[in-house]
Amino acid sequence: YFLPLLRKIKMLDLVKVDPTMPDAAVSLEYLLDHIWVVGDPESVAEKLGRLERDVGGFGTLLVIAHEWQPRAAWERSMTLLARAVLPRLG
Repeated sequence: YFLPLLRKIKMLDLVKVDPTMPDAAVSLEYLLDHIWVVGDPESVAEKLGRLERDVGGFGTLLVIAHEWQPRAAWERSMTLLARAVLPRLG
């Protein structure tokens, strides 16, 4: 629902790494490659580490939460983040 919502409210500029890129270039694949941090623990740790280096560090990591169903999937994701990703970031 995220991408259609951004299109509807004309807020695609929020996710463009280059403000001159056309709206049509913002796709799910683009969001996965450039905006969202998703994947297995190793790739998530790599993306977060790169982001931390690029911006000079950050003190807090915010996770967009929603009511996952089944709840066990959300709990597993948060457990992997805490136990398999964050320790790799130092």
